[in-house]
Order: sequence, then C-alpha cells, then structure tokens
Amino acid sequence: MLNKAKIYWYCQFGGWFIFILIELITYTNVFGFSIGLLGNALANWMAGIILTHCYRLFIIKANWLNLPLPKLIPRGGVMIILISIPLTILNVVLDIYTVSNGSESIDIEHELLAKINFAILPIFFFNLSKYVFLWAIMYHFFVYWEKLLKTETDKFELQAILKETQYNNLKTQLNPHFLFNSLNGIRTLVDVDPENAKEAITRLSSLLRGSLKMEKNKTVSLADELQTVNDYLAIEKIRFDERLKTELEIAPETLKTNLPPMMLQTLVENGIKHGISNLKNGGSILIKSFLKNQNTVIQIINSGQFKPKHESSGLGIENTKERLRILFEDKATFSIKNLDEKNVLTEVILPL
Repeated sequence: MLNKAKIYWYCQFGGWFIFILIELITYTNVFGFSIGLLGNALANWMAGIILTHCYRLFIIKANWLNLPLPKLIPRGGVMIILISIPLTILNVVLDIYTVSNGSESIDIEHELLAKINFAILPIFFFNLSKYVFLWAIMYHFFVYWEKLLKTETDKFELQAILKETQYNNLKTQLNPHFLFNSLNGIRTLVDVDPENAKEAITRLSSLLRGSLKMEKNKTVSLADELQTVNDYLAIEKIRFDERLKTELEIAPETLKTNLPPMMLQTLVENGIKHGISNLKNGGSILIKSFLKNQNTVIQIINSGQFKPKHESSGLGIENTKERLRILFEDKATFSIKNLDEKNVLTEVILPL
C-alpha cells in the first residue's frame, strides 16, 4: 500500500504532466514543434508543481483545511489568483522567447507578445487559472473524502468499543447471577446429602473453570456450550433428584455454530428456575438443535408456564436478548412462549 505522501507526489507530477502535454500539443499544432517549446513546457511543469505545493503547505499551516466551506471558498479563490499571476507572467515571458515566429500568420501575435500587450494577459490568466482551479478542487475534494472516511472509521471503532463494553458488562452481570443460584442449590444439600453436595461442588468447579476460559471469547461453539450445560444440569439433578428429567437432541451439523458464552446455560437455568422448580412433581427439560433455512435453531422445551409480566424482566432473558443484538444485530432471533398448557418453548435462531 502506498502512503499518502507518495500518492500526493504521484498525482502532482502526473497531473501537471497531463497539463503541459495538452499545452505542448496545442502549441505544436499552431507553431510547430521546437526545443524552445519543449523547454517552455518543462518550465510550466515545474512551476505548476512548485506553486501548488506551496499552496498546500500554506493552507495546512494556516489550518484552512478545517474551515467550513463558506470561509474556505473565498480564501481558496484568493490563493488561486495569487498562484495564477506568477504562472501568467512566466508564460508571457516564456512565449516571447520560445514561440516560433517562422510563419507570417503569427508575426502579429508574436509582436504583441514581444511588447507584452496587456490585452492578452487576461487570456493567459484565464487559461492558466482554470488548471489551478481544477487542481484546488481535486485537492480539497480528496482531503474532504479522506476526512469523511476517517470520521466513518472513527464512528465504527467507537461503536465497536461501545459494543465490547456493553457485552463485557453483560457477561459480568451473568456470572455472579449464575454462581449465586448454583451455590444456593448446593447449600440445601450440605446437611441432607453431603456426598451429593461434594459431587455438586466438583461439578460447579468444573463448570466455573470452563466459564473462565470462555470469558475471553465473544462466542463459543455449541459443542463447548453444551459441556457447560451438562455440568449445570448435573448440579441441578443432584438437587432435584428424580424431579428433574433431561433430554438432548443435538444435530451433529450444528455443533460448530457460534453463540454467546453461557447463553444456553442461562436459558436452561431460566427454564428450571421459573418452570420446573415451581412444580410439585418437578418436570422435564428438552434441548434440541437442528438446521433450518441455512440457520441453526436451538430449542429448549421445559415443563411449566411462561408468565410474560413476571419473567420478561428477568436478568437471563433480557441478558440473552441484548447479547444477541450486540453480536448478531438482526441476524439472530430470540423468542419464548407457552407451547401448550404444560410446556414452555424457548427458541434461538442463529446464523451459521
């Protein structure tokens, strides 16, 4: 990739070369080619490069590039005039000494040039100023375009930082929430069933170790998330004993699907906490995944009834919605509803 300085100089040399080439061809068609005309063209080439570069240095030092258009336009117009004047004088002098007067048809014009007739100065000035004006327009356009790109880049970077901050805050909310619920469950086992309590602590340790590894990642595979879910369900099955039945129907082709870490565990926990734990005889929870329309569909079907006014404000559901929005925007969907009178369906659709 070329840096900006190289691009600028390539444009400077190339742009003014095109200008002197056009002028050289025009003069050659009228006066015929000569070494003098070639020298004339080279002098104009160097003068154009030097004068417009001085223009650039001045407006940068004067901080004109940050001015609004109403203030920049008159200042730029003055600079164009100031640059065009020395170019005009240079061309008048050069034409006196380099334009061939070998034909009678140009004797009068050459004689006027020799006398520096001021009537022709506006013609020279207009001819040269239009090239300087074109240079200024193109230069300011590219400066404006570059600033616009930088503004857009800064905007997207800021959005990314905000999203990253939001996402990290959500993960920070989630882990204490999960840990609190798990420890409460284990606490009920300590006196009643010490052996199962030890097993639950071992499972919790394994689960937290895995969650700490996933903490560094924005997304994890469904396969890794299922390992976390299995550890969590093992803890809950110790607490619920026969009152909790679990089943998994996972399509192998969905295991590489990326999703927010701890998201599935949160939804499973939500189903148990707000559904199964409220039932005297407990219930069951089914976790399914399959492909549909080039998306991965994850479903959690648990016993119980969904009460929107009560549960929609729960941390788990709101957390899941926000994390999906930050990571996938409108490419992922989340829904929760009563499947029938005894079961709740939670569904997440993720892009492959």
